[in-house]
Amino acid sequence: IKLGALTLIGGLAYKAVQNYQAGKPLLGVGADQQSLVAAPSGSGYEARAVTNDAALLYIRAMIAAAAADGRIDQSEMDKIIGGPKQMGLDREAEEFLANELNHPASTRDLASAVRGEAEAVQVFTAARIAIDLDTVEEHDFLVRLANDLGLNHELAAHIDATARQAA
Repeated sequence: IKLGALTLIGGLAYKAVQNYQAGKPLLGVGADQQSLVAAPSGSGYEARAVTNDAALLYIRAMIAAAAADGRIDQSEMDKIIGGPKQMGLDREAEEFLANELNHPASTRDLASAVRGEAEAVQVFTAARIAIDLDTVEEHDFLVRLANDLGLNHELAAHIDATARQAA
């Protein structure tokens, strides 16, 4: 994943966690735009703290979320592989993506690969930003993912609101 994509995922996740912990109301569609800043060093949400395995997990979560309704549309595909495609994919990366596109991970598979709370929040954030959340299947996928990741319902709502505002 491009460093910018990791910064976006981490920044959105960090902002949602901060808003949740501070007891702030959900960001609404009409809310004042809050600027997205990179997560601070040492927070566990900064791009440089993301391992290669975690980055692959984020891609898997994005693909699984996009495939939840039975199809991945062009907008979703651009969100998922736009960055890696621009960087130039090697054969191994192409095979990984093809396998994930043909066999998307389940919410349980994703949750079982998570190492810690910050990573769980970022997996959910990656899945949420990959989709427009316009089908019942996508909504149900996110509910299952949040449950399997052990995320509090209110935290998941903050992640959703932050992702919607950033879209």
